[in-house]
Amino acid sequence: MSLRFYFGPSGAGKSYTLYEELVERSLREPERNFLLIVPDQFTMQTQKDMVERHSRKGIMNIDVLSFGRLSHRIFEETGGYTVPVLDDTGKSLVLRKVAQNLEKELPVIGANLKKLGYIHEVKSAISEFMQYSIAPDDLTKLTEFARGRGALFYKLKDLELLYRGFMDYIQSRFVTTEETLGLLKAQLPKSSLIRDSVVVFDGFTGFTPVQNQVIEELLVLCREVIFTVLLGEGEKPFE
Repeated sequence: MSLRFYFGPSGAGKSYTLYEELVERSLREPERNFLLIVPDQFTMQTQKDMVERHSRKGIMNIDVLSFGRLSHRIFEETGGYTVPVLDDTGKSLVLRKVAQNLEKELPVIGANLKKLGYIHEVKSAISEFMQYSIAPDDLTKLTEFARGRGALFYKLKDLELLYRGFMDYIQSRFVTTEETLGLLKAQLPKSSLIRDSVVVFDGFTGFTPVQNQVIEELLVLCREVIFTVLLGEGEKPFE
């Protein structure tokens, strides 16, 4: 395993130089898998850029993926999970059902449930909890810490009830997109796609704790892992 970085300020040409290297190496090493992982919103544009840059106008052994698409690829290969994945719309529908059942126990959020976009905001908060590995019990501790701090305590208590109700409802029925990364980490050692491959991360400004867990596993399994890192001009990264 080796770890490499492309350092530089915005617009310095990190991605351009990296993509040129990937194209050149993909031609020189046709049997190796090159996995280019970018944020969700950049996957289509990055695929287009790579195809245009490639001398053969094809990227057969280069895959442009997001974390979510990487999960799908690995689960297809290894078997992964069998329960359906709950997307954002599904989360909102489940939350609305849970909230209606708990409405009388939600003094703050219950009064706002019918407001346009309110469930979406609650769903976003719960998604953030899951991305940062905050379990319902962690939220209970945070709620107790906020006791005596006015409306904050009651809002957190409502969120805790909704979060716990949501997790109880989906247990054994669904898996959320945030949870797939935890499952992905367990499946990576079984993947022949990952072993001896080159994995590249480009376009990220940071990673969530569950993404870091996946990266830790990739560092053990892959032949090489490369990151582009935004760094101001004149900065010395190794100091």
